[in-house]
Amino acid sequence: MNKRTTQINKTLYATLFLIILPVMLMVWAKYTEDAIKAPVINSTATGYAMIILGALLMLWAMYHLKKHGKGLPMNAFPPSKFVTSGPYKLFRHPIYWGFGILMIGYFILIKSASGLWLVAPTTILSMIALVMGYETIDLKDRFPKERIKTVLDVPGKTDLPAGIRESLVSLFWVIGLLFLSNYIINLFNDNQHSISSKLLMSPMNNKNGYLPIVYLLFVILTPFFIKRNSLLRYWVITCTFALFISTYSSLLCLGIGEPNVSLRQGIVCFVPAFIILLSIKSFFKQSKLMGVISGVIGSAIIVSQITFARSGVLYTASSVGIFFIAGNYNLIWNFLRKSAEKIANSWQEWVFGKVRVINHGFYVGFGSFVGILLAGVLIGDSYTWGILIFSFVVIVFSALWAQIIEGSEKLKRPYGYYGALVGIIFASLIVWLLGYNVWIIIGAISVAMPWVQAIGRLRCLVNGCCHGSKVPDANIGIKYFHHRSRVCGISHLKGELLHPTPLYAMIWLFLVGFLLISLWFNDFSSPFIFGLYLILTGIGRFVEEAYRGEVQTPIIKGLRLYQWTAILSVLVGIFMTFIHIEIVSIPSHFGWQTILSATIGGLFTTFAMGIDFPYSNTRFSRLV
Repeated sequence: MNKRTTQINKTLYATLFLIILPVMLMVWAKYTEDAIKAPVINSTATGYAMIILGALLMLWAMYHLKKHGKGLPMNAFPPSKFVTSGPYKLFRHPIYWGFGILMIGYFILIKSASGLWLVAPTTILSMIALVMGYETIDLKDRFPKERIKTVLDVPGKTDLPAGIRESLVSLFWVIGLLFLSNYIINLFNDNQHSISSKLLMSPMNNKNGYLPIVYLLFVILTPFFIKRNSLLRYWVITCTFALFISTYSSLLCLGIGEPNVSLRQGIVCFVPAFIILLSIKSFFKQSKLMGVISGVIGSAIIVSQITFARSGVLYTASSVGIFFIAGNYNLIWNFLRKSAEKIANSWQEWVFGKVRVINHGFYVGFGSFVGILLAGVLIGDSYTWGILIFSFVVIVFSALWAQIIEGSEKLKRPYGYYGALVGIIFASLIVWLLGYNVWIIIGAISVAMPWVQAIGRLRCLVNGCCHGSKVPDANIGIKYFHHRSRVCGISHLKGELLHPTPLYAMIWLFLVGFLLISLWFNDFSSPFIFGLYLILTGIGRFVEEAYRGEVQTPIIKGLRLYQWTAILSVLVGIFMTFIHIEIVSIPSHFGWQTILSATIGGLFTTFAMGIDFPYSNTRFSRLV
């Protein structure tokens, strides 16, 4: 590539990300404003302050990339030197931080609910996906000897004594996330009656303004009494995980609020019981004496919270549940990882004459059954046969797509997810010709699809498709041994530790699935739900693909083929959210027709993906 061409490409790249992308985000916020009836933040000063702070941070980071990295912040044309000065010494990815802060400030300034609760979170998730799915890997490849270490890094896994820096950094992250979580939930909560948000995060119903300060003081002092880096790390990670669970679950159960709500005084000081419990557990890991002392103090705090709670039983149950999940995240992950490895090596097959039945087909058949059943429950028997036809067409197109991209002598009947998305176009046309309301079916299918995909990924584990690349950490990777698995027969990675990418996908789809169900019951339109489904699954797929190791997947311009299709999925999803239709209320008359169609769909999918003809050599004959 000559110098002139390179300069033109850099100019086009800069134009895309400095002009076109910001304009697209502003247009997206403007034309989806009616869809997001959520609270805005009435603070012009906050908006201006965040815009200025974000812009300065971006400029500061760009200056150091230019001066010390000898380049500009362009992924396609990255700086030639590794930069650790200026903001890069303080924390990672300061340009993205700056852009995120600037963007939120802008949407606060113009009082855009869509910008604040749709465009900004989606853009931030996309930046995180870009970092996880490209930049981190690219940096390791280009600077293998360099190690990123910043002032605000969470303490490491070592048992070295924790210094004042580690304590302050740990406090910064936990308190910052605690205040942010309280603020977001109560911004929605003021005009709402969500059980989860009112009882999970803000159960206090007393007039003693000093109690929240006492609770906060307990958390503030905690990192200064924890003496080892590994325990501080555990405290930060578990508290972060717990706050994510509580915020996510609270907002899912929350109706869409009216704008211009006001926060209750002192609410940002509230400390949930699960944070107290996680702090006590961290002290117990350090010493029994510290555990007992903190346990007595923490128990008194929790008792006082329960006393003033609107529902002490519900508050206690939710807090203990979150504490258990967050506090045992490593045990839960190891259970999931080991279960995934066990399933990955569970291939069984039965041959009846010229026909073979493979056990992994039962997983995807069950997933199809659950999906059609869920969609039928949402929109009733009157649409259930339309859903079944829709599903048939989608499966056929997923087979056609994969045949074109991956089909070979070894892969006679593969299936591809993005072929299914293409099939949605043709399936929509067919059900429309049959007289069904296409948007109603698409909305219900969108709600069901994450669950179908998540269950279907169990088939991927057994079949060895969608498998990960090598990973050196035994606490992350899984091993495949069965000779029928694609991992062993095609990729030749038998016995190697690989990223459990199907498991990554299942966890992400689980989160997406609950969100889409919440949108459905909060009366969002079908195009919006479908659009968000495409956006979120596209973001997840972009990251997942970066850690996959299938040899047959083409790599184009540094990205795997399905990373490009994931980007396209996000763009199409954004376009879908622009579509405004009248929301039709469909009474759900659930009955035997839904159960029958779900059974037929499950059996068809089981046949398509789990039954083949092992002695034939024609297209679509063999699954392995």
